[in-house]
Amino acid sequence: MLMLATGVLAQGTDSGNGRAAMLDTLFAKLQSTADPLAAQALEQAIWEQWTMVPDPGQRQLMLRGIAEMQQQELQNAIATFTKLIEIAPELSEAWNKRATVYWLVGNLSASIADICETVKREPRHFGAYSGLGMIRAQQGEPARAVAAFELARKYNPHIVGIDDEIARLKALAGNDVSDDPLGCGQRTAGR
Repeated sequence: MLMLATGVLAQGTDSGNGRAAMLDTLFAKLQSTADPLAAQALEQAIWEQWTMVPDPGQRQLMLRGIAEMQQQELQNAIATFTKLIEIAPELSEAWNKRATVYWLVGNLSASIADICETVKREPRHFGAYSGLGMIRAQQGEPARAVAAFELARKYNPHIVGIDDEIARLKALAGNDVSDDPLGCGQRTAGR
């Protein structure tokens, strides 16, 4: 079974060089570790770095939106994350959380649009790529699903089941290749 990072937090824009350096270090360690427990701890540390919203008002909106998601108040969560995006459009996780909520309510086109905004702000967002892969597979677009899952794996090679899912989708895709593999209006979002 493919275990994907959904419903997790991230913040793409760094409020200081320290956070960017910390994320770079964490991603480098995530690439090089062979220990599953270390990989899990590094993954959690990356999410914690992404989660940090330094502004108290923005943090309050983020936490309220998350609580609304957990309580299945999905329309309220969309409104909360929209407000957060309006005041802090640089926060990749505001986009990612709203993408998740849009997916939960079945608005796949809005979810895809927000995922594309997420990866513009945080090109290593393996959770967003995983979500995009799931949506593309659900929509019967195996080549685009493969492209998204390969980027998820590029930044987090420890996602359980992703290799099997990529192989399965590659078999479905055949030789299908798109000029815009993710459907985000760019060749790839990855660095």
